[in-house]
Amino acid sequence: MKKYLPLFYAFNALLLATSPSFAATNPFGPAAPAPASINIYDWYNLGEMTGAASQVIFNYNIYEQMDDTYKQIYDLMVKTQVGDTTINAFKQWYPVLRALPWDKNYQTWTKEQQTAWEKSPLEAAWFKGLHDDAGKSPEAEFFYWLGYHSILVAWAVPIYQSNNWNDAVTSLIGSTAQDFLFFASDSSFTGIFAALTPDVQNAMTLIGSAKKKVTPSTNPFEKGGQTGLTPDDVTKIIDAAKAIRAAAQANQLTK
Repeated sequence: MKKYLPLFYAFNALLLATSPSFAATNPFGPAAPAPASINIYDWYNLGEMTGAASQVIFNYNIYEQMDDTYKQIYDLMVKTQVGDTTINAFKQWYPVLRALPWDKNYQTWTKEQQTAWEKSPLEAAWFKGLHDDAGKSPEAEFFYWLGYHSILVAWAVPIYQSNNWNDAVTSLIGSTAQDFLFFASDSSFTGIFAALTPDVQNAMTLIGSAKKKVTPSTNPFEKGGQTGLTPDDVTKIIDAAKAIRAAAQANQLTK
């Protein structure tokens, strides 16, 4: 696992910058027309694949099938009708990603190659475009982030946990808990959350309840406060995320 250090849980800032022209070797053609209606499973799956793509370990694992894997992401973007800005940002980022030496230990990468992964404005523009496009519809936003967080908790957290990367575990679960608690309680998503199956609702609520354990309270008079996650807490949270993924794979997220 040292192959992936020090970026075993790299999350990239959303930076705005000018982008170079898309390389002529781009394997993705122009976006085709897509249905206008929102398919919650397409948005969920796009969220999952985007979440996985944000992780250096994922890209190491799939580099021999990188074209096929990222073609799936591209096809989902077409199906969900993301904006041209997002499509173009993806087309500009992918050749940069593809050219990185995924068959070599990260420690042997040049500084320029490491920077291309860690701080690329092209990747940042693509992620920002996806997040903005999802935010144009409550249903798209809800299910995009449900997929994004579920794959990371169900798949990445166990990897971090097995390597004793405890800060990464806490950070990832904390961001997931915050979003799940928001989706479960904010009035903008009341109808969407109510339409979920009870098992999915319970899984999101369980994960959301972890927020208090990993987020310091802003109330100086609140008793208890941040207590940290126990190994049992983490196991239950991982199982809850896996239950959400299983429901999505069976097209059973909603009643």
